[in-house]
Amino acid sequence: MNEIIDSRAKMQVSNFDFKQQVIEASKQIPIVADFWAEWCAPCRTLGPILEHLAEEAKEGWQLVKVNTEEHPQLSAEWGIRGIPAVKMFHEGAVIADFVGALPEVQVRKWLEQHLPSESKKMLEAARTAINDHNEVKARELLTAAISANGDNPEARILLAELIFSDDVEEALSLIETIPEEHPLYARAAAIKTLNRLISEQKRISAQDGDSEAGKAYLAGIESLRSKDFGQAIEYWVEAILLDKTIDDDGPRKACIALFSLLGPDHEITRKHHRAFTSALF
Repeated sequence: MNEIIDSRAKMQVSNFDFKQQVIEASKQIPIVADFWAEWCAPCRTLGPILEHLAEEAKEGWQLVKVNTEEHPQLSAEWGIRGIPAVKMFHEGAVIADFVGALPEVQVRKWLEQHLPSESKKMLEAARTAINDHNEVKARELLTAAISANGDNPEARILLAELIFSDDVEEALSLIETIPEEHPLYARAAAIKTLNRLISEQKRISAQDGDSEAGKAYLAGIESLRSKDFGQAIEYWVEAILLDKTIDDDGPRKACIALFSLLGPDHEITRKHHRAFTSALF
């Protein structure tokens, strides 16, 4: 038996046409294909989970169940070597898959991660705009992506990086809830590190401002305030050479944070990273 499961009904498909009901249909709505068999115990565990989530999803995506016993040619065509096997189709192609009976919480996470959305499309377009050095377009796209889906950590981090030099407070508000386990958390932490320098400048001046290293360190913070990032790195490298221990290794942490904010391909990073590395040894 082959079925299409959606929010409207559980519909049995008597004349199953994989190309039409999966490949072509995925150009209109994401299709999740569940390759299964009646004798397969894990399939009987996973199947109801997928059906429940498909019913819950309403118009978000559609589930198609493919009986591998009835359609062995489809199993061969799609490289099915173990069941249950689940493949997500979008725009006529497989964009994600997994094998085995995952618990519901993991299936939900898989769906959230891979289901296409307008927010994800805008995020991808924003990445392209950033690579093309079109900051204005990138800001617009990221703002729209966050409006469409506020729980979008990557969009919030990217936008915070773009606006940091113009609006530190807004940048901080964007990244304050980014969890430490997120793959891009180090970039959010970089913004927090640089903000600490600005907000604690008076304390740093009172504590270390009389030393030559302290003067260089503070001059770097002033350059950061004025958005002269290359000059900030130069001052901080000078401070490292004079006293690596100042402000609890502050100049080194500041350089790393600014390099992280700018990215490895930025001209300032490429120009100054070698001098920074040399100053550490």
